Amino acid sequence: MKKAIYISLALTLFLLASAENSFACSCLVSPEPEKKQVQRAFADSTAIFSGEVFEISESSADKDSVLVKFKVAKLWKSELNREVTVTTAKESAMCGYRFEIGKKYLVYANGLKDFLLVSNCSRTTNMSNKGDVKYLAKFKLQKRSN
Repeated sequence: MKKAIYISLALTLFLLASAENSFACSCLVSPEPEKKQVQRAFADSTAIFSGEVFEISESSADKDSVLVKFKVAKLWKSELNREVTVTTAKESAMCGYRFEIGKKYLVYANGLKDFLLVSNCSRTTNMSNKGDVKYLAKFKLQKRSN
């Protein structure tokens, strides 16, 4: 019995020692109510918009990223052109958001106005999930009145 335990332990140590480094994206789930989460995301985002993806291409600057081009339908935060490009990691394990051509999204982007970044830890979601939209209109109005 002891021999089996030692062999199992040795195999486990061997597998752990021979494994390559791996990184995975992990997002914290907030216990706050949805309205509070949207309010925080509104404050923390550089730009918030809805739009349809019309092109996805590999980034020439970073082989681990993709460029996603949108036709903007509506803006809640920031002044953007009618077409916007965001950058995201290729893989969800690297916190990349998986966009699809022809689909509409509500996008929460960070970074600079001319270099917007999206991760799967943001509130970015398919536009069919319209839960945030009712709150975004209120936050946009509040910001204007300040």
